[in-house]
Amino acid sequence: MPIIRDIQLYVPKNKEQNWTFFHRTRCITFLYSRLLPNLQSKDDKGIQIYCVDNLEQKEQIDMFSHIIFDYFPVFVEVDVENILSLTSDREKKERVLEIVHEGMKLAANKFNWDKYSLELVYENIKKLDYENVYPLLKKSSPNRKYICSVLCHHEVASIEVYMEVKKRNGEVINKEKLFSVGNTDEQDLFSDFGNLEWKQDHKVEFADNDYQHIYRLTFLEKDKPENLIWKLSR
Repeated sequence: MPIIRDIQLYVPKNKEQNWTFFHRTRCITFLYSRLLPNLQSKDDKGIQIYCVDNLEQKEQIDMFSHIIFDYFPVFVEVDVENILSLTSDREKKERVLEIVHEGMKLAANKFNWDKYSLELVYENIKKLDYENVYPLLKKSSPNRKYICSVLCHHEVASIEVYMEVKKRNGEVINKEKLFSVGNTDEQDLFSDFGNLEWKQDHKVEFADNDYQHIYRLTFLEKDKPENLIWKLSR
């Protein structure tokens, strides 16, 4: 049986507003999706949460024109304009979490999922302070002493991409920002960048799939952390 892997918010009344709302809420919908336990459904791989002004609109929507294939639809009343007008990204994240959680509880009623597992996801996001940080790529050095990670800091209006090097014991040697993208749909980033390769024990290279954008890091530990040699070229 399929496992639910993705959650998406959808505004059926306005295509342009839907595009904006999808991207401004993606940091939380993806975070919630990442933390989900293995929730099975008969035919669906995702949950599509329709954000409507009132639940009576459900009867007016042509589902065949709006539904995403293999996504189960649920309906939640949302003041989309109000959320988009908020100036605080923190408040946007908090409001979006409530929408996503409400939609997932509706899906749980349909599929008879354990709602306690969803409460754990909900509380975990709060404990994470609504921060969605995840590795795009990760690889150990040839000598197995270091781990290089390309990390995504997924925010409301952007995804910030960093390169980080750790020792095997988890100690962070250093971390530096590579670039930022305004497209918050992480799947586009995943499809564009997929190469992380150690050239030597202290040299690592990160590149897009076409090798048009290459980031080369050379580093060397010294006797004191403040004497670290760290050179990142683009």
